[in-house]
Amino acid sequence: MRLVPELVKPRLRAGEPELAGTLLHVLTQTLALAHPIMPFVTEEIYSYVPGADGLLAAGIPDAGEAGTDAAAEASVARLIEAVQALRTWRDQAGVRPGATLPARLAVSGGYEDTAEHLQRLARVAFAETEDGELPVASVPIQGGAVEIFASDELDLEAAGRKVAARREQLEAEIGRAERKLSNDGFVAKAPKDVVDGERDKLTRLREELAAL
Repeated sequence: MRLVPELVKPRLRAGEPELAGTLLHVLTQTLALAHPIMPFVTEEIYSYVPGADGLLAAGIPDAGEAGTDAAAEASVARLIEAVQALRTWRDQAGVRPGATLPARLAVSGGYEDTAEHLQRLARVAFAETEDGELPVASVPIQGGAVEIFASDELDLEAAGRKVAARREQLEAEIGRAERKLSNDGFVAKAPKDVVDGERDKLTRLREELAAL
C-alpha cells in the first residue's frame, strides 16, 4: 500500500482543500488507532496536526461499514499490482529509473479510472502506435498486459543477459535448498522453524524463477 499516497500527490499540488481535509482526517484516525501500542511516537506526530488538543481527544475511530467502497478498493489493488509488475520488469531489464517508456495498455478493462496513475507510477507513456509496430516486451497484469515498445532507454540484449544471470543464480540456490530438504538428517534434526524457513525460501525462489 506504499503506492497509495502517490495517487493523491498531483491533486495535492493542484490544491484541493477537501482532499487535504480528508487526508488529515485519515492521519488523525490512524494515529488514534496506533496510540495504545506506540504512544510516544503518535503523540509526537499528533503535536504537529493543526488544532491538535491531545491525541486521546481524537477518540478511537468506529470502523463501521459506511466508508467502504469495494469497487474502489478492487480498482486500487489492481493498480498497485500492475505498478509492481512493471517496476519489477523495469528493474530486471535494467531500465534507468527516471526513463519513461512508450507502451500500450492491452487489457479487457478495469483500468478506466487508473490508467493515468499507472503511467505516472510505472513511468510508461500510453500512446497510439503505428500500424504493424510490434512490442518488444509484454508485462502481464490483471486483465491483459502492458506492451512495451522499442526505445533508446531499453537495451534488450543487456536485459537478456541480466535475466539469464539471475535465472542461473536462482537455479543454483533452488538446487542447494532442494538438496538440503531432501537430507533426512537435516529435516529430522534441525529446529522446526529452520526447516520451515528453508521450505518457504524454496517456494519464494521457485516463484521468482517462474516469473522471469
